[in-house]
Amino acid sequence: MRTLERMTWCLIAVLLISPTSWAQDRGAGREAAAKRLVGAREAMQERLRAIRLSRSNLDRSLLKLQSHLQQAHQTGFEGDNYVSLIPLVTNENGARTNVGLNNFSRFSVRKGADPVASVVIQLRDPSGNLDREGVFWVRSNEMRQINRIMTALPPVDGGGAATTGWLLIWSDEPITAWASVILDRVHNDPAVELAIADQIYKPAAYVESTGTPSNPLLIQSSVKAGSFKSRLAVVNIGSGTGTLRIKLYDRTGRLQRTLPPVDVGKFGMYVNNDIRSTVPETWGQIIIEVDYPDEYDGEPLIIATSLVESTTGPFAGFFPAFAMPRSNTPAIAGIWEGRVTGEIMNAQVRVTLYQERDMLYGLLEILRGTFPTVNRQFLIRGAVTNGTYELEVRDFFDDCPTRGAPCVFFGFRLFASSINGGAMNGDTIYFDGNDRFDKGGFSLTRVGAIYPPRRAE
Repeated sequence: MRTLERMTWCLIAVLLISPTSWAQDRGAGREAAAKRLVGAREAMQERLRAIRLSRSNLDRSLLKLQSHLQQAHQTGFEGDNYVSLIPLVTNENGARTNVGLNNFSRFSVRKGADPVASVVIQLRDPSGNLDREGVFWVRSNEMRQINRIMTALPPVDGGGAATTGWLLIWSDEPITAWASVILDRVHNDPAVELAIADQIYKPAAYVESTGTPSNPLLIQSSVKAGSFKSRLAVVNIGSGTGTLRIKLYDRTGRLQRTLPPVDVGKFGMYVNNDIRSTVPETWGQIIIEVDYPDEYDGEPLIIATSLVESTTGPFAGFFPAFAMPRSNTPAIAGIWEGRVTGEIMNAQVRVTLYQERDMLYGLLEILRGTFPTVNRQFLIRGAVTNGTYELEVRDFFDDCPTRGAPCVFFGFRLFASSINGGAMNGDTIYFDGNDRFDKGGFSLTRVGAIYPPRRAE
């Protein structure tokens, strides 16, 4: 009980410091990964400072960069705050890749209204080496397209040889980015690839496109049949080497082949231009697992994409990978009902619980009984973390009526260490700005689906 009390007060102290802190990642593995990645990010920032502030070569290919240096000195360039990643660009066999940048920022606390974004694009080769880089400016609300990105970027010393790679995009204002890969020179049909935002500190349950040793990546479909084939690109954006294990499934979900493991170093890339060549005339999903090699040198973190293409025509399209939940995460979406109890509460409640991978959200309703708030419906959010279940009320203020009385700040959280069949039991914490505090418990039972069967018309 004392352990629970200490944990309770720690949670309250954290919330009082920052109302959003509970939404940050509490997975020990991911926090450790984030800390290890800080060094790598700082090294990259040092590289960017060198690009922006110390280049002096007036070669024609660097005139744009030199112009940026002058602007940086004049405006006191602060640094970059946003990172995007494009997993695959190529100009092999007559292909070409165009890149688009969209600056959707309309106001910046540093630059004011309609800020111009300063963007650095780095091309890295499959070994992780920096091959080319350049600086671009994108006005507020502008879409800027850079054609043939593989040659539009000036080569760095010793670089310029990469024909396939990936892009690391830094900017001082929020942008979105995309790539248009054109394989067919006759029809010029593009396959569009959306950039992935860097998600290093994003709460683990909300990560959509990054794979870790705990969360593999899924490519939803791939093919090796007739004139169609799939190529696969996997990039390690982590701070250390990762061992990839790629599993090919058929459309029924049967595992067909596990490819030999391959190590991919920091910022390195794995590319297979015909990923299902060992299982011809099949199609199905791909699962990409990453693990630590025998000698640990940092935390691997992967992104991936698959390009389905026709060998006889202009047809191609990307299947971006998305992060799968942990293997022990059950499906728990539905309607849950039961009681919340404590010294100042004893109420019958209903929880409408939605689920996306390890992410939980929905609605908490107080049906009847005693509960210390005026409001009786609250939006909730939460996560599945290492087999435990956490939920909290998203509405931080209660009783905000039109009569002008001040709102009451409050917090209410539920924690369950496990789920037993269709029952979820655990502890609750409540506190508010009126100095009320309660430690209690809850017991919920799943009673049905969110969307019941429709009646026959």
